[in-house]
Amino acid sequence: MAGLDILIRGGRVVDGSGAPPFNADVAVRGERIEEVGDLPDAKAEREIDASGRVVCPGFIDIHSHNDLYVIRDDFKEVFQPFLRQGITTCVSNNCGWSVAPWPADREGLMSSTLRSMGVGVGFRPQWESQSEWHEWMRRRGMPLNFVPLAGHNPLRIAAVGEEARFCTARELETMKKLLREGLEAGCRGFSTGLTYFPGMYAHTDEIVELCRVAAECGARYVTHVRGHCNTYDLAVAEALEIARRSGASLQLSHVFAVPWLGVLATPLYHAMDLIERANRVLPLPGVPNPVLKKAVAQVDRALEEGMDVGMDFIPYVLGNTTVTQLYPPWANQGGTDGLLRRLADPEERSRIRRCVERVKPRWPHWEEGSWSDNYLKAIGWRMLYILSVGSEKNRQLEGQRVWELAKRAGKHPFDWLADLVVEENGQVTYLFGVPPRPWSEKVFTRIQGHPALSVGADVVYPEKGRPPQSAYGCFVRIIEHYVKELGLYTLEEAVHRCTGLAASRYGLEDRGLIRPGAAADLVVFDLERLHDESRFDDPAHYPTGIDYVMVNGTVVVEGESYRSEALAGRLLTA
Repeated sequence: MAGLDILIRGGRVVDGSGAPPFNADVAVRGERIEEVGDLPDAKAEREIDASGRVVCPGFIDIHSHNDLYVIRDDFKEVFQPFLRQGITTCVSNNCGWSVAPWPADREGLMSSTLRSMGVGVGFRPQWESQSEWHEWMRRRGMPLNFVPLAGHNPLRIAAVGEEARFCTARELETMKKLLREGLEAGCRGFSTGLTYFPGMYAHTDEIVELCRVAAECGARYVTHVRGHCNTYDLAVAEALEIARRSGASLQLSHVFAVPWLGVLATPLYHAMDLIERANRVLPLPGVPNPVLKKAVAQVDRALEEGMDVGMDFIPYVLGNTTVTQLYPPWANQGGTDGLLRRLADPEERSRIRRCVERVKPRWPHWEEGSWSDNYLKAIGWRMLYILSVGSEKNRQLEGQRVWELAKRAGKHPFDWLADLVVEENGQVTYLFGVPPRPWSEKVFTRIQGHPALSVGADVVYPEKGRPPQSAYGCFVRIIEHYVKELGLYTLEEAVHRCTGLAASRYGLEDRGLIRPGAAADLVVFDLERLHDESRFDDPAHYPTGIDYVMVNGTVVVEGESYRSEALAGRLLTA
């Protein structure tokens, strides 16, 4: 066999299908895998000795917001942490967020809304439609492969604007038209974020009608459901209802439910170290999470009925998102700018604080005084950390607990955070939860063996400041922690969840597997040396043990070297 570009010799191949590992050579010609097997006579321009190492498909981040970050001037460096952990493909435009379409007559509202998610204040796009954005991406080049979704939020901004109400029939038709245009441009799914502005104001029937368009175009429904606290089971039931009524396949994003701790939040926080020590001596049950259990049971029933339902999860006990999520739906009307006006107004701020302190989530959240996701009432202030801020002035706050920062300032945590959000012009992201440790993570690991779960990093990457741990170590953690430490998965099962399973959810027939004809997205790693170097208090460290990463046949990571100019990614449209 001659004319090969790269020959990976003697590796332990974990092919992404879930099958047991086997020893083989992997031959690459151009952007494709040419052959897999014992190839003693093969010759190539370059040979890579993979003896003693694992060779697997490139990891697929099934839940990303990378469309918001690939538009930055420094995008090549932004994507280095993803590639250095082995991610070669991402599914973007999740949670309803998207930089396309970008309605010219709502430019201010689009900018305001996306600012809290890391899009620069002065950003002005060179496109309006989804297809124009796709063409811009192809011209500019991508560090890794992108699977685009059509986000709900810009559709609703274009049709309804900032108003907190259900859409009219005419507005719905506008959204359906824009969605169809996005799907015809190659988007592989339709995403919603029903706890974010403006998707939070959409009635179930609106989403059903839009999902019918998705189903007609062969695209799936991908959703950040309407509640991730004590209404999570009801929110999952709504997503399943939408899928049943519309005929669309369903992907449930970042499956988790924040346990409702209420008055127990503070004593539990203070007892955490003691509980962790006791758990090392005698394994203890984790925090009860009945709504998560109910939600997964509903998914199981749907699968038994023959519905097409997938799920994904983030392998941490910490979530990261925009600070706007901490405030009730009515306070978010008008996007980030609307929230800032209300936080700056003493009367409106007092009203918001009363909601945060008193409103227990109930269903449906569009009823007067209702709210589906009051994280602060669920877990309290002591489990809330500042992840990033927009200014250099407040950079030292990153990674610190809001409760302690407020105490030092002599303020109530609500007022301290509100002052910071106003000062930072809404450019604040936060972490909620606790650093992952053996006992604390049991709140989620009890469902993480579910066969329908694939893996997403869900990185909110601020324009300035630090990203979360998952930006540096998500997929390494799956193998190091879930395989080597917990024994929750076999190596082949873990790789399947990160590759072949994720690819199958979006019809990526030539990705996520090592076989002849597949795209040469490959990772070579040393299982013994593999280690996630990122830490909760210092996340910006690349993992060790990832020796080579290849995107479409181009080596982009080799040891400590990252080829930022390679731009070997492709837009994987339908």
